Amino acid sequence: MLRHELKYFINAHQKSVMAGKLCQVFQRDPFSDADGGYLISSLYFDDYHQSAVFDKLGGIHDRKKFRIRVYNHRADVIKLERKIKRGTVTEKTHVQIAKEDYDALLSGDAGFLLPSENAVARDFYLNYRTKNLRPRVVVEYRREAFLYKYGDVRITFDTCLKAGAVQKDLFADGYMVSVLPQEQIILEVKYTGYLPGMVRNMIQIDNLQWQSSSKYVKCCAVGM
Repeated sequence: MLRHELKYFINAHQKSVMAGKLCQVFQRDPFSDADGGYLISSLYFDDYHQSAVFDKLGGIHDRKKFRIRVYNHRADVIKLERKIKRGTVTEKTHVQIAKEDYDALLSGDAGFLLPSENAVARDFYLNYRTKNLRPRVVVEYRREAFLYKYGDVRITFDTCLKAGAVQKDLFADGYMVSVLPQEQIILEVKYTGYLPGMVRNMIQIDNLQWQSSSKYVKCCAVGM
């Protein structure tokens, strides 16, 4: 499914005001913990030339990258994701893999994907073999997410963005480097069909400066 994805940098006060308004109309993400959020950890794959990084920095309109994502460091849900970007429009699809499959990928064996009929699995395997994709950096942050069914809107606030400085394993204990100033928050506005005017007013989107920002690129600068 194609979805518009807009990113902005805001501060804690702005986030507090926005979240207070969103709580009156939006629903919290059902996977949120008692504090209203959850931890996201992603292991990004790239080729030897770091094409995903330089395609982004070069302003290439159509881009693709692969990652493995887990939540709250749990191994019961492990997603192999493909993210395709066309300007500000995003298509994100995934296939769920088992922990032993994840371990196989880290050891350099993607053979378990070969028999799969899943489009993401087949595309990843093709790129893994032809472009020599390998784990590049761990990206981690805490997310608060709000959902609104009209326009299929998803508003997220991401804080504490960190990069794995050495390890490239989502389940290993390792030193994580802070990437953004503590007071800086990433606001993401995602919607499929349209962004309702009420939502635009609640977050005052017209007063914010849109950012062409990539967590992966930022983390590569300190994590590789």
